[in-house]
Parts: sequence; structure tokens; C-alpha cells
Amino acid sequence: MKVLLFVIFLLTFFYKFAFSDEQQIIAMGDIEYGQYLGAECASCHQQSGESEGIPSIHGMDAEVFVALMLAYRSKEMENPVMQMIAGRLNDEQIGSLALYFSALEPAEWSYFHLLKVKIW
Repeated sequence: MKVLLFVIFLLTFFYKFAFSDEQQIIAMGDIEYGQYLGAECASCHQQSGESEGIPSIHGMDAEVFVALMLAYRSKEMENPVMQMIAGRLNDEQIGSLALYFSALEPAEWSYFHLLKVKIW
């Protein structure tokens, strides 16, 4: 029994230091749950990106999404609306949203689309 507890401790210790906070949060996520939660996000962050200064988050890298949501949640980034929304989300919900939005196709002209397109 002591050996089993020791092994669990070692695995937990390794997991904590082997993966970044963002990766750990993404690992908690569920893409279907993210799709369910993402309906609220899509009312402002439209796929086309045509929303007067509100960027499209479709196709955003999952780690970048998590880092931004954590920054809003901790109020390191200024935007009262996003601070309020991120403040209501737990890590599992943020990870789920990150998985969902990273799996979507970005708008053709968006920054995220340009990162995926090879320009020769």
C-alpha cells in the first residue's frame, strides 16, 4: 500500500512539473462541453470576425486561449466584460472552450488563418 501511494505521489509530482499550467487545463477539457459553452462566446466573437473590434477566436491555439482567459480571470488584462466572463469559468470550462475553439476553422483573413497558411 505504501508503495502504491508513493507511486501515485511521484506521478502527481511529475505531472505537475512536466506540463505547463495551460497544458494541464487543456487536459481537463472536453470538446463537446466546449461546444455547449461556446454558444455564449459566439454571440460576440463571430466566426467571420466582423464584430467591430471583437476578434474571432475560431482557430485560436488552445494554449494561447487558456493563457488569455487566465489573464482576464486574474484581471491582468483589462476588459471588464471579459474579466466578468472569465471570472465565472473554472479551469475545466476554460480547457473545454480552448479545445473547441482551437478545432474550428478560422476566418479566412484572420491572424490565426495566416499562421496556418504557408506563404511562399
